[in-house]
Amino acid sequence: MTIMMSPKIMTIPIRVDTGSADEEGRLVLAGGRLVAVLLRLADEIHGDDCGTWFLEVGFGDLAGENRLFPTLECASQWLRQRLGASHQSKMRCTSL
Repeated sequence: MTIMMSPKIMTIPIRVDTGSADEEGRLVLAGGRLVAVLLRLADEIHGDDCGTWFLEVGFGDLAGENRLFPTLECASQWLRQRLGASHQSKMRCTSL
């Protein structure tokens, strides 16, 4: 039986200097490491996406991801799932 371990995700509110109304951000830490920066889209130019959370930048296994989330909780849930799967595959590789 395989037990999936999800890392503890912590978000820290931070203002991001984007030059637009999109300033509300979150630093995302997993296991004490910075893994991503989320940005809440607030500028009217985003249309229907206004109010959603955007994965502005990811680090490590999240590098290159471009995703929108309807809520911060949805983003946190996806991050836990994604990082948990990544953590499991690394554990399998190191146990060979």
